[in-house]
Amino acid sequence: MLSKLMIFVFLFNVLFVKAQIQPDTILFIPDFFDKQQALELQLMFDFKKFQKQKSKSEYLPAKLSYYLNNNRVEKNIRIKARGDSRLRVCFIPPMWINIKNSEINNDYIANSKKIKLVTICKKDKLHEHYLMREYLAYKLYNIITDISFRVRLVDLTIVDTGRKNSTHNEKAFILEPEMFVAQRNNALPIKFNHFSSQHIDSLAADIMYLFQYMIGNTDLAVRKRHNLKLIKHTDLSKPMLLPVPYDFDFSGLVNTYYAAPAEPIDIKEVTQRYYVGPFRSDQQHKKVIQIFLDKKNKILSYIDTCRFLDKRSRKWTSYYIKDFYKEIENKKFLKRLKSE
Repeated sequence: MLSKLMIFVFLFNVLFVKAQIQPDTILFIPDFFDKQQALELQLMFDFKKFQKQKSKSEYLPAKLSYYLNNNRVEKNIRIKARGDSRLRVCFIPPMWINIKNSEINNDYIANSKKIKLVTICKKDKLHEHYLMREYLAYKLYNIITDISFRVRLVDLTIVDTGRKNSTHNEKAFILEPEMFVAQRNNALPIKFNHFSSQHIDSLAADIMYLFQYMIGNTDLAVRKRHNLKLIKHTDLSKPMLLPVPYDFDFSGLVNTYYAAPAEPIDIKEVTQRYYVGPFRSDQQHKKVIQIFLDKKNKILSYIDTCRFLDKRSRKWTSYYIKDFYKEIENKKFLKRLKSE
């Protein structure tokens, strides 16, 4: 249980956030992330200047264009690169699209500040596979739990104003705003950082950790709030926090060339699975395993029928996830896991 001090700080934080509550990103129509077709977006900016200052965490002026009811809408916005490893290795790193004060106000976008856009990194077939498999990771976690970020594919056109408006067409995807994840779960996002694993709901955490094991991801940390957000039920009788992970490019499922296991974990390849969560009672772990088993057919069916992966990538992905299910279906799985 939370200490009295932590409760005081926590309640202060919740009330502070609630008093100033407004969407922290783009506001979408209710079924925006349920749509299968890609959203068409155009971004106009000086690409060379963006490349030069991508490591400075500075915003660059840009123009966002999209279609609303067959009408073209253009708004002045700001963009900046985001990420850690991808900030260093990507020709087109993920970015924040900041639309604060852009006067966007319609059925699709309102009261907004910024959205998170995950880009293709480099324009070739290999990096497109990476992007699509990371997108898939989010979709699979959506099947497992509602405490997850939804995503929407984007057909992105970049217009380089520094090179006579030359255009580049890329694949990308948008992450659901943190506020929307919270609202869907009758919760609020938590900005206060001084929490540890003992303040996290154990069932939600164990579901997250087994999912990370499923996709072969060790690149997360509760204490440092690394690659996860925390949300809290609005019901104050439920004090524990709910983790919402993101950024799966270091997972074995995505298997990027720059990915590496988190230190000091003793595995050589990210495709090797390693459980990074705490060990609890067998009863609790079996409960979590059963949640994944109940979703097995839906998960494998989604992989086998997804149109955004080519045949070869779909076959490999299906094999990788089936291998996970072979593990957890083995009665000795927990014993072996705890002995590693």
